[in-house]
Amino acid sequence: MSLTLIAIIRAKPGRADSLQQHLHDMLAPSRAEAGCLQYDLHRDIKDADLIYMIEQWRDEDALAEHEASPHFQALLKASEPDLAELDIRLMKRID
Repeated sequence: MSLTLIAIIRAKPGRADSLQQHLHDMLAPSRAEAGCLQYDLHRDIKDADLIYMIEQWRDEDALAEHEASPHFQALLKASEPDLAELDIRLMKRID
């Protein structure tokens, strides 16, 4: 059964564009991963400092491989100056 992840990401004031670019750079390599079913980036309409990643992975192993990937590890370092808060929600589809 697939695993869905929603990352609710708050940028530091004035840093949302930079953070969005770092996250955008993750789209192609993440979507190319064998276990990736969905990897989409969204920005809140009312709160420009709020960004969402909506992801779907084949299973927990695929997500773990993603988190260990060089591009994900590079994102963690590169986005540190821009990131204020990160809330990860993991869920499994029930239908």
